[in-house]
Amino acid sequence: MPALPPETDVVDLVILGAGCAGLSLAARLASGDGDLRVVLVDPRTEFADDRSWSFWQHDQHPLRDIVAHEWGGWRYADLAGRSATHRVPGMTYQYIRGVDFYRWALAEIAGDDRIALRLGVAAQELSSITLPDGTPGVRVTTDDGALLARRVVDTRPRRTAALLYQCFSGVEVEHGGALPTEPDAVGLMTRMRGTKTEGLGFVYVLPLSPTRALVEWTRFTPVPLAESVVVAERDAEIAALGLAGATVVREEGGILPMGRMPIDEQPMPGVVLAGNAGGALRDASGYAFLRIQQWARRCADALARGEEPAPHPAEPWVRRQMDRIFLQALRAHPERTADYFMAMAQGVAPHRLLRFLTDRATAGDLASIIVSLPLLPFLAQLPDRRARLVAAASAARADRVAR
Repeated sequence: MPALPPETDVVDLVILGAGCAGLSLAARLASGDGDLRVVLVDPRTEFADDRSWSFWQHDQHPLRDIVAHEWGGWRYADLAGRSATHRVPGMTYQYIRGVDFYRWALAEIAGDDRIALRLGVAAQELSSITLPDGTPGVRVTTDDGALLARRVVDTRPRRTAALLYQCFSGVEVEHGGALPTEPDAVGLMTRMRGTKTEGLGFVYVLPLSPTRALVEWTRFTPVPLAESVVVAERDAEIAALGLAGATVVREEGGILPMGRMPIDEQPMPGVVLAGNAGGALRDASGYAFLRIQQWARRCADALARGEEPAPHPAEPWVRRQMDRIFLQALRAHPERTADYFMAMAQGVAPHRLLRFLTDRATAGDLASIIVSLPLLPFLAQLPDRRARLVAAASAARADRVAR
């Protein structure tokens, strides 16, 4: 691996973290205009097939070539026997494997000699400096030397206080045809149940072929759960599905902060936070992939024009309040969470619910969602100060985050 540039050499941009956000930005810079010199650093030494991303999208989009699977429907079901399958013409639920995304991004980066990827390098400290030409910049101290940069985009995961944590663990299994599911519909939230002590739990199923599926167990909890706890519960759910003897092809998992509290620290001049720590995650759902792609395009375009790197856009006030109230109600009444989700799945038209989940909700969509839910539990969550009070109790336990 080539060494970092000498400390006397100033680069235009340092990207910290080669996860989804860092790679997406670097790939967009490589495919765009401009002559920026960029260094991307990450402590990992290799990329593994350790995750996947899913999202709703139409047929044509920039990453269409690396979509591994897509489905025309998505299903909600609980243990009480209620269910609903949604379909929206022109939109499919699409799935990208981590390994395919990494290959795409790395190929884009490798084709541009202005962008250097340095794996096995961990950033340790950032400090404001005056560059040799008298302009402001940032000194990035790493365990392999220092970098001088005009700007820094920091995508590294960090501890985050949140209203709830989405703890999940999944396995891709070869089941030999033993999984009873619709081949053209994902199990978006199935086997849903909510209890006062354990919160909401559900199984997420992507039928990848007649004999293979990705099966994930997810819990919404007020504090992050240990990985061993989530894995044990996942295995119990797999056994309940009759898949205890299935061959495990790969595993993935993580913890996503939902209803993330704003980070108190302010980035120094020249530094922009991005990825999950910068606001990429949708509070009420945990979906982030398309939001990251949209940000990467905006940020790359701004940099190519000689502007400062663009941060993730602030959430619109109405959406932020809707998400906050919903998450607080889930935390206050975990035993009713399956009822809330099924009420929306059965009471809101699929196209309206999909627009809400994909950041495109109209006033009519929001009204339809509000009408589908019980009024009193949500009215009780209106005071905004409650969000910080309930999240403060979880902050000390936010010791695991996902890229």
